[in-house]
Amino acid sequence: MVLEENIGTVRLITLNHHNTHNAFNEALETAVRRALAAASQDDAVNAVVVYGGDNRSFSAGGDFNEVKKLNSDSAVEQWIDRVIALYQAVLNVDKPTVAAMDGYAIGMGFQFAMMFDRRVMAREACLVMPELKHGIGCSVGAAILRFTHGFSAMRDIIYQCDELDAQRCLDLRLVNQITDRQDLVSSALAQASQLAGYPVSAFSSTKRAVNAPFIMALNHSREESKAVHKKAFAARDAQRHFKKVLGENY
Repeated sequence: MVLEENIGTVRLITLNHHNTHNAFNEALETAVRRALAAASQDDAVNAVVVYGGDNRSFSAGGDFNEVKKLNSDSAVEQWIDRVIALYQAVLNVDKPTVAAMDGYAIGMGFQFAMMFDRRVMAREACLVMPELKHGIGCSVGAAILRFTHGFSAMRDIIYQCDELDAQRCLDLRLVNQITDRQDLVSSALAQASQLAGYPVSAFSSTKRAVNAPFIMALNHSREESKAVHKKAFAARDAQRHFKKVLGENY
């Protein structure tokens, strides 16, 4: 589900879901968490870059083939716990982390990207948080964007459900750099190397202090998000959307 290689002292983790849009299912989430933990614990690794792969999306969000099965309260609760565990796995890496984003970053993919210290985006890529128009709760996304970008920006993004092109993402400071597609990985590696050049103790201890309230915000949203998603899935609007997307595979 992931490919791992060291480029100098930077660990490049490439998402390798069989679908080119890298939809998050439990297998991919588990693989990403393990890869991040391994990179964090490896003394030969000074920074981490996560990439969706050549001509692939960073992540088109949650895998509808799994999400469509959230038909009980316990299933919803376990799914929210998984999502938050994935996000916190990034925040818990003491080393510099950079997301290299191409194609789509939708829903969970958008939210996952927001966990990284820096985000580099291809000019052709776009971000979108479309949950509400599809009948899916967006309370975790709201908690993330409220923490990272403030109440007003969060409300605009989650209520409008618009596709945000690279320039709009840069204007909103959702990303730190726009680059040509062919330069995406090298630009992300350069960002990672720059941060890794700082004295390690100062960076890692500062990052822990910076991320601690973010981790707390995600934990605080956990039970509220479980309640929101239970109500949303009980209304079955999301299931109708899944059926439209999946067709005969639903």
